[in-house]
Amino acid sequence: MGIDPMDDLRALGYEYRGSPACLFKVGTDAGFEFQGDDHYGCLAEAVADYVALLLEDEAGLEPLWLPLGTDSGEGCPVFVSSSFDTADRLLVIIQGAGRVRAGVWGCALCINKDLEWGTVLPYLRRASAEGYGILILNPNHNKCEGRAISGSETPDRHVAYVWENIVSARCRAARIDVIAHSAGGHALLSCLSRSATSVAMGDQLPATSRLNRIVFTDSYHTRQQVLKLPEGVRSILEDPARTVNFVPHPAPLGTPVDKWTSQEYTFTREDKYCSCLSACTEDHAATNHAALDEVFSFLDAPVRD
Repeated sequence: MGIDPMDDLRALGYEYRGSPACLFKVGTDAGFEFQGDDHYGCLAEAVADYVALLLEDEAGLEPLWLPLGTDSGEGCPVFVSSSFDTADRLLVIIQGAGRVRAGVWGCALCINKDLEWGTVLPYLRRASAEGYGILILNPNHNKCEGRAISGSETPDRHVAYVWENIVSARCRAARIDVIAHSAGGHALLSCLSRSATSVAMGDQLPATSRLNRIVFTDSYHTRQQVLKLPEGVRSILEDPARTVNFVPHPAPLGTPVDKWTSQEYTFTREDKYCSCLSACTEDHAATNHAALDEVFSFLDAPVRD
């Protein structure tokens, strides 16, 4: 008998069932019931571990352990498709901050709604069908057995390490598209701004010249970060055909938005220096699934000469 992929979940009294997969109490039709912070933390960790298994078993991805050359289980895993380094098109996915791990947009969505809304799995199905190579980052996995993971000590360092050592050094894609959620947008711009100050790298990171389009989903990048970007990267952000930010707002999907509130913070389009459109939801993490169709319409639009 094989290992039960939901063993840790069931030990906490829950299991995923149905399509879309929803969390139920084992053997019942009852949903999640809060039992204290400790139980919730353990459940969120078990959900993240289960999603990592789905990235392999359902989406067909493989873990690539960081820093490169690290043995399995001893560092930080990112997840890649079999063609990630040879595909003509590469999709890089970066989630936000907190307890989420690779493939998870929001633990609360996974627990209280379903895995379609809470994870990247719908994105992976679409991307795979369209011929993308796929690379999913894991910026919040910063320690292993209590020790900092070299190159992934912080989310910003993790994104920079992956961009320099994997995207730039190993991927042949002529077209690189990025989806960055929440603090993932902050980490992405931190990485891209390195090309303005690092003499060793020249004027641009090698992969930056192949950067095609950026999709932010309620990105938490800042005005100060944008102003530090090299002119070529900043022009990508300011081009509405190449960068968009889907933000939490009740207006119909795709409606231009100048000001919005996210998790009690107020943001404006001027702060972000890019096109900002309504995701037709006011939930921060839900912007990802709510905007799914519009995201791929944007990525698939003809490239201007």
